Amino acid sequence: MSKSLVFASNNAHKLEEVRRILSPREVLSLNDIGFLSDIDETGSTLEENSRIKSWAVYQWLKERGKADIYDIFADDTGLEIEALGGSPGVYTARWAGEPACDANNRKKALAELEGKDNRRARFRTVITLIRDGQEQQVEGQVAGTIATSEAGERGFGYDSLFVPEGYDKTFAQLPAEIKNNISHRANALVALTKIL
Repeated sequence: MSKSLVFASNNAHKLEEVRRILSPREVLSLNDIGFLSDIDETGSTLEENSRIKSWAVYQWLKERGKADIYDIFADDTGLEIEALGGSPGVYTARWAGEPACDANNRKKALAELEGKDNRRARFRTVITLIRDGQEQQVEGQVAGTIATSEAGERGFGYDSLFVPEGYDKTFAQLPAEIKNNISHRANALVALTKIL
């Protein structure tokens, strides 16, 4: 019998996306298991931050004698803009400074790309899975470009700026079914399902 899956996040947008992609498998949030602490993402790479989050939850469950009833996974996602040397990368969520705000991050991306012809970018998601005290990492990515202005009402983060390769609409303009089939997180979750 497969164990319950714990996604090391309380981000409602991410959780909804992950649950939709992994359906019908049940995915529990940190709130669902009673984990209420903040996890400091002190890593300098997506791989490190994803690992830190997964192990923090695993250790917490282990202290409560519950580590063997769950598989735990965490993701870290970064937007890597070619003309900006791969920035914001690991700092994607907090790029414009604290308090972290999606609107300010998008504004900063547009300002930094002002007058630049190369608007190529990619989203990259790294997932760390902890099963029975063993770690495995998978990755997913999607290439695209940064639009010259925001468009679309759906999604979150940089979705209203990111136009995936092969499309002429931003993630925020595309129906969830399409985004969830082609996104970086979707690609990483497909890789995850292959090892679950």
